[in-house]
Amino acid sequence: MWITTSDGHVHPAPCTPTEHLWWGNGGGDRPSEAAAVIDALLDDLATTVTLREHWKAPKGLTALFNEEHKHGAELTRATLLHARMTPPRTH
Repeated sequence: MWITTSDGHVHPAPCTPTEHLWWGNGGGDRPSEAAAVIDALLDDLATTVTLREHWKAPKGLTALFNEEHKHGAELTRATLLHARMTPPRTH
């Protein structure tokens, strides 16, 4: 995962030295880890990221990162904010 800031700079999403972030059906906790990082960055780009309580990430963001997206897909800030505020649909 990469983050593009409003000034156009692209940065790798921060995470711990032994981890990397992705989305889609990767199994395990990966979607909630990505959701926790994005949730923190939406509020403060200078935050220190921790994955200790990733399962507390907003369920809507976790659901968004659990979906398959095309390679190179870009999710806008508006999309991320909407997902953060929207509970996932249940069937």
